[in-house]
Amino acid sequence: MKAIFRKERVRCLLWLTVLSLGLGGCVVTPEPLSITDHARRATADTRRISAQNAPVTGAITLAEAMARAIRFNLDHRLKQMEEALALGEGNLASHKLLPALSMQAGYTVRSNANGATSESLISGAQSLEASTSSERASLTADLALSWNVLDFGLSYLRAKDQADRYLIAGEQRRKVIHNIIQEVRQAFWRALVAQELLPRIEAFLVEARSALNDARKAEERLLIPPLEALKYQMTLLETIYQITALERDLGVARTQLAALMNLDLKGDFVLVRPVMSDPDLPRVTNDLALLEQMALVFRPELREEDYQTRITAREAQSALLELLPGLRLDLRRSYDGNRHLFNRNWAQGGIELTWHLLQAVSAGDALDVAAGRGAVAETRRLSLGMAILTQVHVARQRYQQSLEEFELVREMSDAADRIQGQTAQGQARQATNELELIQAQARAIYRQLQRGLAYAELRNAAGRLLLSVGVDPLPPGVETNDLAGLVHALDTSLERSRTGELEWGAPLADIPVAGGAS
Repeated sequence: MKAIFRKERVRCLLWLTVLSLGLGGCVVTPEPLSITDHARRATADTRRISAQNAPVTGAITLAEAMARAIRFNLDHRLKQMEEALALGEGNLASHKLLPALSMQAGYTVRSNANGATSESLISGAQSLEASTSSERASLTADLALSWNVLDFGLSYLRAKDQADRYLIAGEQRRKVIHNIIQEVRQAFWRALVAQELLPRIEAFLVEARSALNDARKAEERLLIPPLEALKYQMTLLETIYQITALERDLGVARTQLAALMNLDLKGDFVLVRPVMSDPDLPRVTNDLALLEQMALVFRPELREEDYQTRITAREAQSALLELLPGLRLDLRRSYDGNRHLFNRNWAQGGIELTWHLLQAVSAGDALDVAAGRGAVAETRRLSLGMAILTQVHVARQRYQQSLEEFELVREMSDAADRIQGQTAQGQARQATNELELIQAQARAIYRQLQRGLAYAELRNAAGRLLLSVGVDPLPPGVETNDLAGLVHALDTSLERSRTGELEWGAPLADIPVAGGAS
């Protein structure tokens, strides 16, 4: 017997040695990616980014630029995927409300019979000879249905939480669309100013540099007094510097707009100036109380906090449910192919009551934590509301300042144009020289640049005000995956702005006001 035991022990040691060697060969070592792998990934990403866009077939309007940014912007696409994921997780959480239904089948086989003897507890003598009640090979099957009432309640609350998270993802997507619209509006107007004025600026800079060389030659030849020549050169250089700086700034706006629309940054496109009403200025309301009320109702950040408050409130309900005893119902239908059994098919049921008594000790702390989370959520919402109201006031003030600045710059530009016209007429009559004409041209072009940028900033300020009150740029139900539908919807929204309504939707008179919110 000892020899047999020793032999079995040696065999076990051999198996353990082989198993250790096999596991040792499975050790994972870090394998960094090569430069070729990174380059291959970069090439594939570039190809995928370029492929996920519609080709430009004509001039791009403001509505189309916005539509392209919403449709092809990667940030918006990410929020779409997160929203779809939240919806899928909500559906998955709803399935957990169903009872657990499981089926199990198995087949077992032994190398020898599963036999046993019995021993008397009184005398210690063997009372039965070796026997078995199971076959060496057996087939079993089992179908079980179980339902835990407490788990059902907790799963129901979690499913409600997941449904609110889906709504939160929708509000986050609204916020992304708002930001995209504002960024496109800002880049579009600046890029449009660049498209309209840069050709004239480039032609002027060539002429201005030629005039600068002429002035230097005149200074060298003493054709004009040195001090007067230097002052003229300084004035011309300052003007060239200012115009060049604005030209460089405007050139960046075109690249930014192409990136927002997910177009090839090296490609070319033409922008179309929107048809504006008379006067050519955006219209906003002066009712500050109404703007405050709209912000508190429509801003996606506050709506997100509303849903988060409901989730926090259900956390307290979950804490209370976990203190209750769990009631579990079980139904089972079984089969065993063992021929020694008298009943091979049978059904059984049961009720199980479970109560974690030690959880009652932490009940007070759990409820306090849930109440604390609710208080934090409420304070956070109030703080966010105050910040949003501040944004509304600041956006309103910036719009008024931009409007006043534009009016002033427009008058300055008109005056500069008239001065240039009078100077050109004077040169035709030999009443002014070429230097004065260059100065007048420089002044007129610089003021036109300022006027274009001031108008772009005015449009941006009006858009910022709309963004601060949370007005949706798209009507409800518009499919953001349909480029043509997006363009039509945005065209309609921009068209309605000419009638004195908000640029993105319903008239202000349709928004209920419950007193000032300041």
